[in-house]
Amino acid sequence: MRSDKRTQKVQTLVAMSWIYRIVALLLLAAPLSHAGQPAKLRVGIFDRPPFAMKDADARWTGLAVDVWERVSGELGLPYEYVETPLDRVIEETVAGRLDLTMGELGVSTDRARLVDFSQPYLAMPSAVALLKSSRGPHWLGFMRDVLTHGVGSILAVLLLTLLLFSVLLWLVERRVEHTHFGGHPWRGFGSALWFAAVTMTTVGYGDKTPQSTAGRAVAFLWMFFGVVSISVFTGAIASSIALSSLEGRITRTSDLAKYRVGVLDGSQAQRILGNSGVSSRTFTTAEEGLRALEAGQITAFVDNEASLRYLVNRDHPGTMLVEPLPTTHLTYAFAVRPAFPAEELRAIDIALIDQVMRPGWEQQVERWIGPPAR
Repeated sequence: MRSDKRTQKVQTLVAMSWIYRIVALLLLAAPLSHAGQPAKLRVGIFDRPPFAMKDADARWTGLAVDVWERVSGELGLPYEYVETPLDRVIEETVAGRLDLTMGELGVSTDRARLVDFSQPYLAMPSAVALLKSSRGPHWLGFMRDVLTHGVGSILAVLLLTLLLFSVLLWLVERRVEHTHFGGHPWRGFGSALWFAAVTMTTVGYGDKTPQSTAGRAVAFLWMFFGVVSISVFTGAIASSIALSSLEGRITRTSDLAKYRVGVLDGSQAQRILGNSGVSSRTFTTAEEGLRALEAGQITAFVDNEASLRYLVNRDHPGTMLVEPLPTTHLTYAFAVRPAFPAEELRAIDIALIDQVMRPGWEQQVERWIGPPAR
């Protein structure tokens, strides 16, 4: 009896031993079955045309999406998109919940302290959207600009001198026999005025000429005065047009101080405006800002050039223009979490450089953002 119990106990221990072995083998086999499949990268993405946006089938498209899918396809990197609000993508990447973030993500000092960046795939300046009607040709505006640069004073002096010379020539010539400036006073003065005008402008028809010695002496002096005065007047007009053109252009951020400026809240453009001391009204989306511009609530909207060109070409063709701000410089890249594998990031960098160096890259960019909106 005692022998049977001992045999039963041994059999139980052997059975339990086999059960433990089978469980251990199953636990070891589970990771080994996936050892050849690398984990998917969690790629953060947010809606910001034309870098990333959803089409009618809820698929992500856009310039940054196009670049990433080409790079990941070449490198054979599996991934999954994780839609994340723009104001949280850096936080999620820093925390490691996202491996890589792509979209309209500009490289900045503050962000570079928190995450690593890949090689940039796009470099464009900030830009300002304006209504075309505010820049369209208008003769009253042109005359106002011309007259405010001293041309009005020169023109007034020129006309006054023209009238004085005409009176002087008429007084000298009116009693000369067979003169062209005789007859009724208004007729004689009109002929003198005509002679003064064609002489000053160097047209010189020769249909009317002074007959007396005194009249010819007066005309001789007037010829020299006319050449000098017309040269001064022409130079003043040319200078005024050039100054008016330069004053009307926006070539640096500080030029926006005379506008009612709108900007995207939290954008790099907002930081640039703040550093230049330009006050601005913030909007939650660029589309909202452009609608405010069209409604006259603001007179300029600042954002990156790529987004403005895309949105103006799509939603406001023919009514708005986009002018780059050459003194600003924005670069766009992928952000990766801290401790992202160095070899993997290096491979991504090389693939990105290869993408932007290929023929047709500029056409690929323009396909997404559209031609310059002018």
